[in-house]
Amino acid sequence: MDLYYFSLSPPCWSVLLLGHQLDIKFNMKPIDFFSKAHLKEDFIKLNPVHKVPTLQEGEFTLSESRAILSYLVDAHAQGSHPLYPSDAKVRALIQQQLNFDLGIFYHRIYDYCSPLWKSKTTGSEADRERLHEALGFLEAYLGRTRYVAGNGLTIADISMMASASVLVACKFSLEKFPKVFAWYETCKKELVGYQDVMGPAFEGFARFVGKPTH
Repeated sequence: MDLYYFSLSPPCWSVLLLGHQLDIKFNMKPIDFFSKAHLKEDFIKLNPVHKVPTLQEGEFTLSESRAILSYLVDAHAQGSHPLYPSDAKVRALIQQQLNFDLGIFYHRIYDYCSPLWKSKTTGSEADRERLHEALGFLEAYLGRTRYVAGNGLTIADISMMASASVLVACKFSLEKFPKVFAWYETCKKELVGYQDVMGPAFEGFARFVGKPTH
């Protein structure tokens, strides 16, 4: 099973983290965005959107990290797995949070942090306020349950933790949101292979963005 990835991509981090939970060994296919490898003809044929992660298993190709997370549990876990249980209502809650991550949480993290890629400063005050609002939403969710989609760790936590890791890598403190901070620390301890995936990711990300100002 081939995984096309970029080492600085948080969505790729989530797939790698899930691989550790399910003991999946990927055939790693690095795509260097700095050299525009994602725009090469062969990769565009594989994924017209030319984004990572992209998974290829035989003749089957899948992109979008959250779809990949769902697929990997369904295809490679035994029975109803706690990370993505078969119960329809539980799955609906997980999908709700995956959509929240994609449409709001990760989006606002990116808006606030991405100016670092070029200017070495974070986004505008408006971007910061929108990020704080998103963290407040997550704080409210975590006021209901221990994890983002219930009282057990799921793929929604893995995806959202990868998103939140961008903030941590950019030296943004989560401590103003105590439930979010506690959830993040809990996930760090519970996820198999956290250091293997996130250690190199943080080092590479820190070198890339430099030292942000807040």
